[in-house]
Amino acid sequence: MRRTNHRNLVNVGILSGRIPLISLVQFIAVAEHLNFR
Repeated sequence: MRRTNHRNLVNVGILSGRIPLISLVQFIAVAEHLNFR
């Protein structure tokens, strides 16, 4: 799980440059929801 979170953070950092923070937060929430499943 820690590696997955780290990878998500890296993707978030790259995407944050193009998409707004709101979209980023939504993306993280969806990713976490899928991981929980």
